[in-house]
Amino acid sequence: MKKLLTSLLLMFSGILVWAEDGTADPNFYIYLCFGQSNMEGQAVPEAVDTTVDERFQMLAAVDFSNPQRKKDQWYPALPPIVRQWTKIGMADYFGRTMVAALPKKVKVGVIDIAIGGVDIKAFMQEEVEAYLKTAPDWMKGSFKEYNNDPYKRMVDMAKTAQKSGVIKGILIHQGETNNGERAWLQKVKTIYERLLADLELKAEDVPIFAGETVNADVGGICSAHNSVIAQLPDVIPTSHVVPSTGCPCARDNIHFSLDGYRTMGKRYAYEALRVMGLKTKAQPDYAWTEDLKKIYTLSALEPAEDITIRVGEEKVLKVWGTFADGHRENLTDEVELSSKKFTIQNGMVKGTKAGKGTVTATFTDFFGKKHKLSINVSVTDNAPIR
Repeated sequence: MKKLLTSLLLMFSGILVWAEDGTADPNFYIYLCFGQSNMEGQAVPEAVDTTVDERFQMLAAVDFSNPQRKKDQWYPALPPIVRQWTKIGMADYFGRTMVAALPKKVKVGVIDIAIGGVDIKAFMQEEVEAYLKTAPDWMKGSFKEYNNDPYKRMVDMAKTAQKSGVIKGILIHQGETNNGERAWLQKVKTIYERLLADLELKAEDVPIFAGETVNADVGGICSAHNSVIAQLPDVIPTSHVVPSTGCPCARDNIHFSLDGYRTMGKRYAYEALRVMGLKTKAQPDYAWTEDLKKIYTLSALEPAEDITIRVGEEKVLKVWGTFADGHRENLTDEVELSSKKFTIQNGMVKGTKAGKGTVTATFTDFFGKKHKLSINVSVTDNAPIR
């Protein structure tokens, strides 16, 4: 019998109810999200964040009183997603970007389990009890909402979600508390492998995406952990690192700003789309709100300063873009570089012999439009590097 899937948005409760014949909808893509405060969300939402495409859903992992939500129920993914008093985090613009890029028939759901300040031990069932004994009092209330076992709550929620859809990936943003600890790598591997086993998933079908902490280029005080995160693909072959290059942060230099969370969310989504073999491009018929579209619309690539390098040396060419809502993004990792004069390798220009020329940076935006920027480069034997 052909599966019948219907959805009803209840006017007063806001709950999305999925009626099905016992099989999961293959077009409902579910992502597990976990971590500490940057996954939890620390940025106050703006007006543009208070509406959301109903194809982007959240499974409440705890009860909420305002907005009123019940654990184990699906809702439109309006912030806060994690718990009652959390704000905009990594999952918000991950989901918004995914539904804009995927066909109308595809829905995206997130399960987001996060606690500010926690060590990775919080997600290790054999360590969480001892960890709780030394945890500060302000943290214990968040643990209590997960019945003092965040990992078990994540698995329980994931099993509930598997009745409705298919788990497509795992997002982690954690490491500030474990800044620079190499043991973090094996602990993340253990958590990932346990999730796969407990949920009967295959690694090749469910990659894990790890976001960098606030980058050193904006003064991130936990940026040393990014060198550890960079090694995760060596430990977990199906892991992918989401860069934080240029993402603005709050005054504490630990948490991202609202623009930073939006950019990181988009980058998580772009990486997830690439892994699925899909373009990082919005569907042409996607129904944008005017203000949301501005966040994704590149106004222009910013003019780059002329650079000088010595023969035999190489340099990264930084490219920034200004968007229609006024925010800036470092697009260096997303542009294609080309030159008739110079050797380009791994996003760097190399000076093989003295001379002058240009490098062209090409950026294809979320709407498929190409933007080009010409950068003047001089290669010399004796000038200082600029």
